Amino acid sequence: MQIFKPHELRLHIKKHLPANPIIVEAGAFNGSDSIRMAQMWPQGHIHAFEPVPELFKTLQKRTTLYQNISCYPLALSNHTGTAPLYISEKPSKPGHVSQGNSLLPPKERLHHSNLRFPHKIMVPTITLDTWAKKHHINRIDLLWLDMQGNELAVLQASESILKTVTAIYTEVSFVEGYEGQPLMEDMVAWMHTHGFEEKGRDFSNTTDWFFGNMLFAKKNLLP
Repeated sequence: MQIFKPHELRLHIKKHLPANPIIVEAGAFNGSDSIRMAQMWPQGHIHAFEPVPELFKTLQKRTTLYQNISCYPLALSNHTGTAPLYISEKPSKPGHVSQGNSLLPPKERLHHSNLRFPHKIMVPTITLDTWAKKHHINRIDLLWLDMQGNELAVLQASESILKTVTAIYTEVSFVEGYEGQPLMEDMVAWMHTHGFEEKGRDFSNTTDWFFGNMLFAKKNLLP
């Protein structure tokens, strides 16, 4: 088990990808990570998903100069249609959408951070398989998942395109932050049974905080 600082773990991903990777980023928020990846892989292409209208406008505006970033006002999910999205805010910034928005109702997250979820909105959803087929995407080198508890549901509904995926960088939770959210051990077990093994994490224990990030890659790739 390799433990990295957050920025080091992100850099470690490069070891597992080609120079021109196809990247899917779910939960792009304001585009900060999208831009970092576009700069890290100028020959690659980042497909960034952000379903919150206000955040999507920011994402589009910030990434408009990057020809290797495509933006989608959609939530990746385990079904194609619509679903309620629980909108988060910080008490100090009422009316401003924060990080932490989820397709799952908040639970333990309310006790581990100061975020509040005053309302929900309906957003369009799509499965990764449906999106890939629609846009003629026949491979994904990296899945970058920051979906506040919905990561595993998306993977479970991606049977076809998952066969082409090389690496998965995903948030994992040590508590049930959102109702029905799988825990870290659920994610690790699923990865192992589907041909992925852990290549690194950005936490040393599961008690200092309530979530972290892990990198998985197809077995037999470099450490």
